[in-house]
Amino acid sequence: MPELPEVETITNDLKKRLIGWTIKGVWSDWPRYFTKSGGWPKVKRILVGRKILNINRLGKNIIFNLSEDYIMAVHLKMTGHFLLAEPKKTNFIHFFIKLGKGGKKSQLYFSDVRKFGRIIVGQSGEVMARPEIKKLGPDPLVITSQEFLDGIVGRRGRIKSVLLNQEFLAGVGNIYSDEALYLAKIHPLSRAEKIPSQKLKLLFNKLVGVLEKSIKLRGTTRQDYRDPAGKKGDYFNQRLVYAKKGSKCPYGGTVETIKVGSRTSHFCPKCQILY
Repeated sequence: MPELPEVETITNDLKKRLIGWTIKGVWSDWPRYFTKSGGWPKVKRILVGRKILNINRLGKNIIFNLSEDYIMAVHLKMTGHFLLAEPKKTNFIHFFIKLGKGGKKSQLYFSDVRKFGRIIVGQSGEVMARPEIKKLGPDPLVITSQEFLDGIVGRRGRIKSVLLNQEFLAGVGNIYSDEALYLAKIHPLSRAEKIPSQKLKLLFNKLVGVLEKSIKLRGTTRQDYRDPAGKKGDYFNQRLVYAKKGSKCPYGGTVETIKVGSRTSHFCPKCQILY
């Protein structure tokens, strides 16, 4: 699933290209995307004629701010990504937007192999009040390490599960939680309430660092993720433990996997401490 760096990369690219463009037409062959918005016919009526005023990221959501106080909030889920040029293979395109600006034309394609994406369209107040949006926690790139510590106080459970809780911290997923825990030398099964505060501060700093590094490298592509130009992200080639089971750790251990909740975690049992 695309995480904060991938969504940030897509958002930044779309913002550079699409602000000020008007939606001239829309098409979709997968109406399930729009069930939470009142159905495809309603969404189509809302979108056509709206101007794109701004595009921002909120957790793993891409927020399109449209004219007349409308919003289109897109969650990429497992395999979704936006493309600014028509791909050679269009069988995974299930939603696209025709755009116009000063006589110029363009299109925005939504590719989604597994069709798990979520698209919510409506008035700003209604969309932002939906529980999947309203309950999102703070952004790790916005808060301080002290705010991270304040937020984790009173939380119980495995630290990996805490990091993946979007109501605690929005945007973090399996890849970057594994990488940050490895850099902070904390075992993913550690109890959050037992980890020393200095270690938690270190964890936060490492998390922010790895997120920022991945943004510079335009995200991680293991399988499906592409940026709006159709290019892969480069962080996967520089990852430390994620998807590296059996690889040697520089400190002498071997990367192993373990289930934390329903997620597979990658870690080094030799250098990551269990609290």
